[in-house]
Amino acid sequence: MKLLVVNADDLGYDPEIDRGILEAHARGLVTSATAMVDTPFAPAALAAAPATLGVGLHAVLEPTLSREAAEAALRAQLARFVELRGADPTHLDSHKHAHAAPAVLDAFAAVARERSLPVRAIDARMRAVLRSRGVVTTDRFLGDAGLRPAWTEATLVAALEQLGDGATELMAHPGYAPLHARTSFGREREVELAALCSLRAWAAVQAAGATRSNYAQMAAQARSGRPAATPIVDS
Repeated sequence: MKLLVVNADDLGYDPEIDRGILEAHARGLVTSATAMVDTPFAPAALAAAPATLGVGLHAVLEPTLSREAAEAALRAQLARFVELRGADPTHLDSHKHAHAAPAVLDAFAAVARERSLPVRAIDARMRAVLRSRGVVTTDRFLGDAGLRPAWTEATLVAALEQLGDGATELMAHPGYAPLHARTSFGREREVELAALCSLRAWAAVQAAGATRSNYAQMAAQARSGRPAATPIVDS
């Protein structure tokens, strides 16, 4: 079975990015997003995200933090997420993959296991560490924020055509050019948004025989060994 989680990073970063993420969910392949919580735009973004969109925490912290400092920062941002969303996040990841740093990953693994939350793994090393601590993650990860953009229609379709069995997270950065956020990743977000909403991308998912899902549903299947009770059905 092929499960595909299409996660849009940076919800709450800028209203124009948020607008694009919600459009990529309403019209496109996005099933999941991860939200920053310590921005002026986070309350509106989390309030606007529909129940059909799985929303995780996009923790913002320095990769140089000690395990103790990283855990404190993560717990504070989790508390803020729950305050704004009224529920736990579906999963955890971090801005610029800060949790790939060993000490920060230790903190994420400890909190995730305590809260029964999945965590993004961007490579085999992270996947092995997380699973050794009893934390659910996907079998594969696709996406490179270092590319500008990471996904054009052509590269997205090619990746979808090669989906393997198991659960895959495809990280994306859809949106419109930000008005407030200081980021080098601006209008490229519009290219990713168009790709994620393209008919060719939809057709590639269907041809691959993949089921679109989010982290909560993927984790439910991983723990039970059965398909999630409420899979997202392609329209």
